[in-house]
Amino acid sequence: MRAPSTAPRARTGCDLQRIGDVSDAIRDFGDRYLDRVYTPAEQATYRTGGAASLAARFAAKEAVLKLIGSADGVDPRSVEITQQDGRPVVRLTGLAATLAARAGLGPIDVSLSHSGDHALAVAVAITDLTTASSTETREEA
Repeated sequence: MRAPSTAPRARTGCDLQRIGDVSDAIRDFGDRYLDRVYTPAEQATYRTGGAASLAARFAAKEAVLKLIGSADGVDPRSVEITQQDGRPVVRLTGLAATLAARAGLGPIDVSLSHSGDHALAVAVAITDLTTASSTETREEA
């Protein structure tokens, strides 16, 4: 029997979001929807990029949660997609940060795009399995 590999490996998550669904939610629920799903910094992108910008950020949140491996109980605002030097940046807080640490994830990189009716996001991180296993061991002790 081979010993399990502890070599780092890439993990990915992706999501496709219909821009019209985000537009409809904004129209139907307004600030209640915006405040439940997006941080103030993310909402600011709506003023400049419209629903397509928010749809791309929603897709990115979903892609990050797929990469982490769970969305159960995670507040969507704990996965924040902002921008720095023209590139999207992922910031995790709360349960999302805890789950990412448990999974041994390094920094998460994300790419956003939108065209026509859809927005797309892909998230990638390197998993350090030694970190993940040592975190689990500490929690079990």
